[in-house]
Amino acid sequence: MKKMKFTKQRKKIEELEKLITDLPSSGDTQQIDEAKKESTTKIKVERLPYSYSALSRFIDSETMNTHYNKHYKGYVEKLNLALEKIKDKDLDLENIIKGISRYNVTIHNNAGGAYNHELFWKMLSPKQQKPNGPVYDKIVKKYGDYEKFKQEFTRKAKTVFGSGWVWLVLTKSGDLKIMTTRNQDNPLMNSITDGGYPLLGLDLWEHAYYLKYRNKRDEYVKNFFTVINWSFINFRFDSKTKKKINETRDVKNIIIEGASRGCNASQVNTYRQIFNTNPEVKKKFMFAIMNILKEVFADFWYEKNQYGEGQMSGVYDYEQPGRSVINKLNTNYTAFCTLVNDINEVLKKYGVDTINMVGQKPEVQLKETERLIKYLIEFRYRIFNPEASTFKTLMSGLDTTNKFGDKREVNAVDNMKKIFGTDEVLKVGELGDVNDMLGGVDAIIKIDGIEKTAQIKPFSRTEEKDGIITVYDTGNVKRYKVDYLVFHRDNKGTLVFSNKNTNIVNGNYTFPAEDLLNK
Repeated sequence: MKKMKFTKQRKKIEELEKLITDLPSSGDTQQIDEAKKESTTKIKVERLPYSYSALSRFIDSETMNTHYNKHYKGYVEKLNLALEKIKDKDLDLENIIKGISRYNVTIHNNAGGAYNHELFWKMLSPKQQKPNGPVYDKIVKKYGDYEKFKQEFTRKAKTVFGSGWVWLVLTKSGDLKIMTTRNQDNPLMNSITDGGYPLLGLDLWEHAYYLKYRNKRDEYVKNFFTVINWSFINFRFDSKTKKKINETRDVKNIIIEGASRGCNASQVNTYRQIFNTNPEVKKKFMFAIMNILKEVFADFWYEKNQYGEGQMSGVYDYEQPGRSVINKLNTNYTAFCTLVNDINEVLKKYGVDTINMVGQKPEVQLKETERLIKYLIEFRYRIFNPEASTFKTLMSGLDTTNKFGDKREVNAVDNMKKIFGTDEVLKVGELGDVNDMLGGVDAIIKIDGIEKTAQIKPFSRTEEKDGIITVYDTGNVKRYKVDYLVFHRDNKGTLVFSNKNTNIVNGNYTFPAEDLLNK
């Protein structure tokens, strides 16, 4: 690829970022990487919002001076030096924290130190404030009264051996929780199990208190309650809860209104074939997307059984109550096609080789998938946000696909009752149902008291040759551990095959003709 000289680099990269946010819906690239390198925005040092001596009832001026100018500024300086060495330089500090598992240990430690202290200064107030506001109300509701909260917060602080922090966090379910983290870890980090959104935190490193308190850390914790900035922690609570409500409302509007361009039918079919004939492409895409969703939608992400017993990990309560349709993105070849097309629009504008998988050998398709994933990771916060037209296309398409799939399964179940001669055919594959996700079970048929399972899929046509029936255009083609594979199309009806002798040839299902139950 020829080298290109970029003039006005900052302006160009701003244009690139705008394109990623507003992609017209329809790598390892030197140009983009060089442009981004020139436009690196350093993490800024937050100004201390009061004098060094303003919190004398809690901490002395010498400690505050050293804490702010040496320790905090040191974290920011080391973080910026570490960020200069990697390509992912366009995120703000909170986004780095949310996706901390993506970074090396130097960035992990110094980003944590920078972010924790940036919050800490604002959580303290020179003027003593009376506990008040929505956070105080939730504290009283949770712990009975404020004194009991202080006792629990203090008890948790005492459990920290060595360096660390104690936090009051807002959980995904909207509850309050007191927790601790080691070193400079933060509850927002995706490496922290059962974390939360930090509302209040106390630095328990010795450098935060030792000049004043020496070994009397309990006294330091006790005096902390006299300097809490209730205005700030209530502001954080209000901002977080309102943002979550607004975000879910905006996404609902996206799905209702539809979106811009996507892929045409021919393109979709091409990527369906790639998914079905080169499963490694689908596998790499699947894992990459789930990691991105876990990071970008951290507020809505639940691990297995965390949302409810039997519920799989994923995004919940986003555009609808319960499991979000966005979880289907990881195996959706239409969405894959949209992402390829939209990323290519940006690459073409900057003279970079576009991602090309069509007609390529499997190993080339895999490398091109890796290039796609590189860009998805690079621009994850721009692509996967409600303002991006790519995101609108994805969400609208996934919602439509899910509704069509649900209707297909309902109609297929009605026909299966006639085919099997029983009313005991139950549709079980609801969105996120563990039976559907793990076993591919969309329906259960009870025959003579024995339960049989079925996977229901779409199809366009069938072809019989030499006693073998081939079923075309059935979506994702893979093995299912069910008794029957069922294919339904409203204008063609329902086909039920025994799953005992199923084969996959050129990305299509094939069956011996005698395995078709409803001939």
